[in-house]
Amino acid sequence: MAEKQWHGVSRAEFRWNPVIDYTKCTSCGLCLLSCGSGVFAWSKSQETYLVANPGNCVVGCTTCGRVCPELAISFPDDPTHFVKAAIVKHKIFPAVKKELAARLEKSPDHVVDAPRAGDGGGSNG
Repeated sequence: MAEKQWHGVSRAEFRWNPVIDYTKCTSCGLCLLSCGSGVFAWSKSQETYLVANPGNCVVGCTTCGRVCPELAISFPDDPTHFVKAAIVKHKIFPAVKKELAARLEKSPDHVVDAPRAGDGGGSNG
């Protein structure tokens, strides 16, 4: 199986994943339902949710923490700071540009012809 990458850098280089505070967690399950990356799993024996696949967490994503009604999920750093530091340290913008070009070529429905916000494209009479 191929090693997971984040914009050309081994995902193992990034310590980014949710941490559950079990003193706050009520096992509502929103973390599992909101995560599309398979980070969480239900533990039958412990009757709670676990961070079962931390390396699946998308670097910078905090969706599970934002939907947790008990604020029981945290991350190792502020996502904006973490991602900016990763971009600088690993010089990932060339890889990002290539990935974007490939995606736009593969998915032309991602390309629209619309004015940029603030360009005065609206009509206010």
